[in-house]
Amino acid sequence: MSRRDRITLALRDGLPVVLAYFPLSITFGVLAAASGVPWYASFFSSIWIYSGGAQFMLISMLEAATAPATIIATILLVNMRHVLYGATMGPYLAHWQEPLKWLAALGLTDESFVVTSNRAAGGERLTPSYYLTIALAAYGSWIAGTLVGAGIGGVVPSEAAAVLGFALPALFLALLFAGERTLPHLIAACTGGGLATLAGIMNLGGIGLIVGGLVGATAGQLLGRKMSRPARN
Repeated sequence: MSRRDRITLALRDGLPVVLAYFPLSITFGVLAAASGVPWYASFFSSIWIYSGGAQFMLISMLEAATAPATIIATILLVNMRHVLYGATMGPYLAHWQEPLKWLAALGLTDESFVVTSNRAAGGERLTPSYYLTIALAAYGSWIAGTLVGAGIGGVVPSEAAAVLGFALPALFLALLFAGERTLPHLIAACTGGGLATLAGIMNLGGIGLIVGGLVGATAGQLLGRKMSRPARN
């Protein structure tokens, strides 16, 4: 497959992510403006933090006048799951040059991880042209949506903008259903989602994402290994 073909494939695979990121980041921009955050601050946060959950949480903590140290610790905790993503993607990018690996890490989000890891798990060789096309397209969509949201934030009520929040859970569900539908994958998804939801009900913050991801992935992996073992006579 030529580089042009890989870029075309990446744009096709990444289109759902790009389309979902745009309204979601508009919502963030509007809510940030409604909370009194200057447009350039919300724009910079999308460039530097680039994490939907962490940025929405940041707005809530700023409104509550949370201490800076608590804000930083919370955002780091919420984004700790990316360590797991990086460990998973590392072997697939082993043949890359080191600078490209660092660039790939900057573009690693929940959704781009799902899309690219599914390709890699299917036996395809991940190339920089494919991976970085998805990462840059999603990144550009998030930044553009933030600018639009910050620009119209003064005229759009925050209650109306909150309706667009459906984009993120809808995207997660679409990516989940588009993946493998084996029993281990189902157990991993249900276990992780259940634990994360329980942690949210208990107001445990971002720790639910980490625990849910670890326990869910472990449960799915153990079940997969057990099912793959040959039956003993």
